[in-house]
Order: sequence, then C-alpha cells, then structure tokens
Amino acid sequence: MHTKKNLITTSIIFFLSITCAQNSFAESFVGKKILSFDLGYLQTGLENRGWGLGVNYEIQMFKFLSLRPAFSHMTLWPKETDLVVTTVGVKADVLFYPFFKGLDGPYIGTGMGTDFVMFSNSNMQKETAITVAAPIVGWKFSILDYVFIDPFLSYRILINRSDLNSPQVADYFSNKIKWGIKCKINLSKIFTK
Repeated sequence: MHTKKNLITTSIIFFLSITCAQNSFAESFVGKKILSFDLGYLQTGLENRGWGLGVNYEIQMFKFLSLRPAFSHMTLWPKETDLVVTTVGVKADVLFYPFFKGLDGPYIGTGMGTDFVMFSNSNMQKETAITVAAPIVGWKFSILDYVFIDPFLSYRILINRSDLNSPQVADYFSNKIKWGIKCKINLSKIFTK
C-alpha cells in the first residue's frame, strides 16, 4: 500500500509538471545538456572490492524540467561471500527544478530503471532483472560548469522481486533509502571547448 502511495504521488508531480510545461513552452525552452560520468557507481564498486562506471545525459526540456537517462555497469565481490556480482543498469529520471534555474540547484523527481544482474561463483551462475522506481530529492552544485556535486536522498522501491534469496545479496533486493553525494564530471563542457 505504501508503495502505491509513493508511485501515485510521483506520478501526480510528473503530470503537473507536463501541464505547466505546455502552458509556457515558447518562452521556457532552453536546451541545456550535460553528459557526465557518475562517480557514485565507482564508489559503490570500490566499497565492494570491485569497480563501477555510470554515464548519464541530462537534457533540460524546460527551465524547470529535465530528463536524465543513465547507463551503469558494476562488477562487485561482496565481503564475506564467494559471489561475483555483475550488473548492467539502464534508467531514466524526470527532475523538476522548482526555482527555474536550469540544471543547477534543488530538484525533486522520480525515476525508473532496470538492473540486469548476474551472480556467480564456482558452483552456480544465476541471472535476473530487477526493476525499481525511485522518488528523489537533491541539490546540484556546479563548479565552473566542469564538475557537479549532487547530494541526494531517494527511496528505492522494487517493482519486481527476484527468486535469488541469498542472505549475501538480500540488501540488493529490498526497498531502501539511498543517500549520498554524487560527483559528476561534465564531459559535454570539456569536449565542446
């Protein structure tokens, strides 16, 4: 029931944003774009004796609304287990910037994504896909347009559950609050100079 409330709330915010956007399309289209490495996946990889890489592309649709598709890959060797976890993820976020400052400043939004996960060790190999929805709130700071610091708080809601119920990976298959500070390197600014 709680999951349905969160999905309904984020859907209402999304549809209200679209309605407002249609009323002010002519004067609000700006078209700013940010192609960036997301170092949060590298941090997760290093914390689990592995590595990770995330790339996202955020495009400002209106002064207050952006779309952010992302791609990620991680290979992890979780502590106290003999499993190797490999993930490939795709997701998209819709972000609302309430102060009309473009892609800089506070935002709220929602996202949805799928992680294709493979667990393996010497005795087994299992694959699954995990679909999640996640309302998110954050504040993006730009440092000379080359680096973005992005503190965020989100709640990951699993849409589908996996048949992999191993205690070593239970954390990966649960609803949970995620928070942190992402550091993003703006590749589009570096390569267009």
